Amino acid sequence: MYIFVYGTLKRAYKDLNTFTTLFHASTEWLSHAVVRGDLYLVDWYPALRLGGDNLVFGEIYRINSPVLLETIDQYEDAIAQDEYAIKLKHRAPITSDYIRKRIHIDDMECWIYEYLGEVSEDMRLENGVFEMK
Repeated sequence: MYIFVYGTLKRAYKDLNTFTTLFHASTEWLSHAVVRGDLYLVDWYPALRLGGDNLVFGEIYRINSPVLLETIDQYEDAIAQDEYAIKLKHRAPITSDYIRKRIHIDDMECWIYEYLGEVSEDMRLENGVFEMK
């Protein structure tokens, strides 16, 4: 199981808080990677919108524990893609900030978190790289 991260879960922030430390203790860094999309700064953290012509730069990790994925969902305030589809079908309210999706990066199927909230162009990180100030 693989995950693409583009924000506070990157190696540069492994000591940011208790969860980022746990994430890095429970995963294996594999490589740098790029996806098509736009990256926005929402408060102090980044938000990704997939698609388009721009690039977002991040890292791929192997997740060594399936339980960790549920913990990441809580950290990101995310809903799984299947649950999201069911809620849409039944027109149930969606209160999560992110949706966890599967995408292909090169020959790997990776989890990725896409932002569901509102963004504006003045929030976009034009270089596609999140860096904490």
